[in-house]
Amino acid sequence: MTGNPEPPYLELVDTLIEHWKGLSVPMSKDSAESKGAPRSPGEPATQRAYLLFNRWEGNPLAEDLELQFPKWARDRFTVPDRQFEDRAEHAPFVLELPEELILLASDFQSQGLCNWLARCLAFSAHQVKKRTLAQDFCGVVISPASARAITHHWVSLGDQRPPHGEESVLFRYHDPRVMQRVWSALSAFQQSRWLGPVTHWWSLLQPWGPFSDTSEPVQWFHAKAPVLSCGAEAGGSARDLFDEAQWFLAGTSPQANLIWRSYADNNVPSEAQPDPDNLMLMLADAARMKLEELNLEDYVWITWMHAPKSGPARALDWSLPHLSPTLSRIEAQLQDDPDARFSSLFANATRPRR
Repeated sequence: MTGNPEPPYLELVDTLIEHWKGLSVPMSKDSAESKGAPRSPGEPATQRAYLLFNRWEGNPLAEDLELQFPKWARDRFTVPDRQFEDRAEHAPFVLELPEELILLASDFQSQGLCNWLARCLAFSAHQVKKRTLAQDFCGVVISPASARAITHHWVSLGDQRPPHGEESVLFRYHDPRVMQRVWSALSAFQQSRWLGPVTHWWSLLQPWGPFSDTSEPVQWFHAKAPVLSCGAEAGGSARDLFDEAQWFLAGTSPQANLIWRSYADNNVPSEAQPDPDNLMLMLADAARMKLEELNLEDYVWITWMHAPKSGPARALDWSLPHLSPTLSRIEAQLQDDPDARFSSLFANATRPRR
């Protein structure tokens, strides 16, 4: 990443640093060596800021980081998740931002680092716009806790047991697309359990809806620890966090974006593509029928009439008398032959009889 950063991304960095500065009780340079020393009674905790990345291996941002700030890059802290026991380079990691960034008299390479952060956000904004690419930069978390305490909490958060399931699965808590889909559906207690020692979680706002030729200005999504009622504690494990509906929401982003991408690749105008509410209903129906991958996409393309003979684009009503038996028959056929295609079965079922 080279060149001068663009103003919008410098503004995002400034917004983040100003927020962090407002939360923190920064140490003077003379007291920097006292970092980690016990606080006096009543003294607010210093809020530390950490960059969150999805992996080290194969991450262009990590490569650039090591090239420009090799000593700083060595201070990264990897999430000690057993899922990455023999491949730690593929695990999420955090890197603490130097506190000098929020000191009034800064002698760290502050401007150089701010410029690098702005270029990092510009690179990430490109990945965000594409939607289906891996997001190498996942966000910024702010916390009075150490990197060790935060990543220890994430081990539990990343080892989720789905509702009505016995085996735990790897949960991509660090992917901003996952968090932003489910966050508003969580209760204050669930949000508190998700964040654990983190007080603020920033990530680039993820687009949601049909692909469009017009791009929205890049901006922050900001999740913060909720204020619980007096005396209340979040309680419970971060491992069993979701109910059935919330678990569904957390997993919809990849499916939805792939489907919207398929409409865009087939030159269907954005106004004729499924809107978010209707697409979510179709994805929920497909989940009940256990449709996956190509069959899920087939179901949406057949259900959503993007070019009806009359009227606006709309969903097919499968409850109609001539369609309900057809759908039931296709479901039964897919159970007997999981390799069959929904689209082929539908074509056979609706072909005029001679």
